[in-house]
Amino acid sequence: MVMANRSNKLNQTRNIKRCLVLVILSVLAAGCTTQFQKGWTAFNDDNYTLAKSQWQPLAEVGDQRAQFYMGLMYEEGMGVTIDSDKAAQWYQLSAEQGFALAQNNLGLVYYKGLGVEKNDDEAAKWFELAAAQGCDQARNNLGVMNLCGDAELGNGKNSAVMLRRAALNGNPESQCALGMMYYKGTKLEQDYRQAAKWLKKSANQGYAPAQNTLGQMYEKGHGVMNAPVKAAQWYRKAAEQGFEPAQNNLGAMYLAGRGVKQDADKALAYIEPLAQKGHPQSQALLALMYLDGKGVQRDYEKALHYCQLSAEQGCAVAQHTLGVMYFEGRGVKQDFRQAVEWYQLAADQSYAESQNNLALMYYDGQGVQQNYQKALKWLHAAAENEVPQSQYTLGWMYYKGIEVECNYEEAFEWFRRAAVQGFGLSQARLGMMYLKGEGVKQDDTEAARWLRRAADQGHRISQNNIGTMYLRGRGVAKNEKQAAHYYALAAEQGLPSSQYKLAQMYEYGKGIRQNHAAAYKWYSLALLNGHQPAKQRQSYIASKISPAEKQRADKQINTWVESKQLSQETQFAAVN
Repeated sequence: MVMANRSNKLNQTRNIKRCLVLVILSVLAAGCTTQFQKGWTAFNDDNYTLAKSQWQPLAEVGDQRAQFYMGLMYEEGMGVTIDSDKAAQWYQLSAEQGFALAQNNLGLVYYKGLGVEKNDDEAAKWFELAAAQGCDQARNNLGVMNLCGDAELGNGKNSAVMLRRAALNGNPESQCALGMMYYKGTKLEQDYRQAAKWLKKSANQGYAPAQNTLGQMYEKGHGVMNAPVKAAQWYRKAAEQGFEPAQNNLGAMYLAGRGVKQDADKALAYIEPLAQKGHPQSQALLALMYLDGKGVQRDYEKALHYCQLSAEQGCAVAQHTLGVMYFEGRGVKQDFRQAVEWYQLAADQSYAESQNNLALMYYDGQGVQQNYQKALKWLHAAAENEVPQSQYTLGWMYYKGIEVECNYEEAFEWFRRAAVQGFGLSQARLGMMYLKGEGVKQDDTEAARWLRRAADQGHRISQNNIGTMYLRGRGVAKNEKQAAHYYALAAEQGLPSSQYKLAQMYEYGKGIRQNHAAAYKWYSLALLNGHQPAKQRQSYIASKISPAEKQRADKQINTWVESKQLSQETQFAAVN
C-alpha cells in the first residue's frame, strides 16, 4: 500500500500513452495540427530533445497535453535537467485547464512537496478533481491519503470506496491498497479472504508489493492455505523486480529452509547486500547468521555490530536477539539488566518472544525486582500472541493461584491452548487435569491421550503415568508390554518411581522377559535416587543372582550414575 510516486511514474507513462492514442486519433480526425503527434512519436522513440522542441511551443500557447508532458519531462529528467519547480509550473497550467493526468501529478507534487511547499489539502483537492474525471490513479492516491489520515473524505470508509473504484478498473496499486486494508483491518473489518482476493489480482499484474504481501499470507496461512512453497514463489517474483522487502523475505526462507531447500549461501547473497545498505530486517538476519555460524564463520563481534545497527532502527527482531545475547552471555558479558532493557523495547512493539522472555524475567526476578503483576501482564500479551510457553506459565499461575485467584477452568484453557501447539509440559498438565477432573469433566481416555503425547515428547513423568495407565488398563486397553516400554523410557531419564516399577516388571516378567540381574540394577538405581521402598526388594533380589551377575550389574549401575543426573523434584506427581 504505497502512494504512487516518482519511483513508479515511468511505469505509469505506459498507461498514459495508451490513454492518449484515442485523443490523438480524434484530434487528427478533426483535421488539427500534427505537431503534437510529431512530439509524441519522438517521445515514444526516446528522443526527448525532439519531443520537447515540438511540445514546448504548443505548451506556451496553452495546449494542456503538451503542458502535462513538459511537466513530466522536467520531473523525470527526460531530455532536460530535472527541475521540480518547472515541473510543478507546467502541471499547474495543464491541471487548471482540467487535464486529469496533470491534476493527478500536481496532487503528487503537493503531497511530496516537490517544487512547491508540501500541502496535503492542495494534494487532496487535485486528486479529487482528477478522480471525478475517472482517473484511477487519482482515486488510488486519494484513497491512500485518506487511509493514512492525510485527507478527510468524511466517512472513514470513503478511502475504501475510492480504492475499490480504481481496483475494479484493474489498477494494481489500488487492488493492493484495498487488499492491505482488509489484511490489516484498517478502516474495514479484517478479512483475510478478501485481502487475498485483491492482493492476488494485483500480484497477478506483477505489482511487487502485492506479491510480497501475498507471499507473507501463504507463509502464515492467512486467508489462504499455509504453503511455504507458494510463499517463496511470490517472494521470488517480487524479489526479481528489485523489491527489497521480498529479497529479505526470500533470503530468510533460504536461511530457514522454508518453502525452498535450505541454502545458507543463497540466503547470504540476498541478505548481506541489503544489510550493508542499511535494511534493518536484513541486518537482524545477518546478525543471526554470524551468531549461529550459518553461511558465515561464527563471529560474535559482527553479530553484535549488525544487531545494534538494526536495533537502533527499531527492529524488534534485533532488539530481541540482543536481549538473548545479554541473557545468555553470547558474544557479550552476561547482563540480565541489559537483557531486560532490550526485551522491553521489542515487547513494546508486540514482539511475542520478547513479551514471553520479559514476563519470565519478572516472574523469576532476573535483572529486575520480582513482580508477578508485571509477569502476568506480559504473559497475557504473549499468550494472546500464541506463545505456548507463556500460555503454559499463565496456566500454572492460575492453577496454583500465584498473584491471581486459583481457577482451574482458566488454567485448563491456557494449558489446552499450549497443548494443541505441541507444548509438552502443557500436554502433561492437561492429561493430569483430565485424570483428576480439575477444571474439566474427569475423562480417563482424554487423560491417556494427552499423557501419551507428552510422553512421546520425552516428558518423563508422563512416561511413568501413561505406563501405569497401560498397566491398569485405565483410559486405554491394558497392555503390560507398553507399560514396560514407557517405564523404561522414564527410568532411563532417572525417575525413581519408574525405575522401581521397571525393576518389578523385570523381577516378575510382566510385559518383559524376566531378568533378576536387570531387576537388581533398577532397584539399586531407584534406591540411589531416594526411593526407599526399593531397599527391601534390592536386598531380596540380590540373593537371587550370582556374584558374577551382581558384579556386572554393579558396573552398569556405576556407569549409569556417571552419565546421568539423579532425580530432581518436579511439579508433577506420578500416578501410583
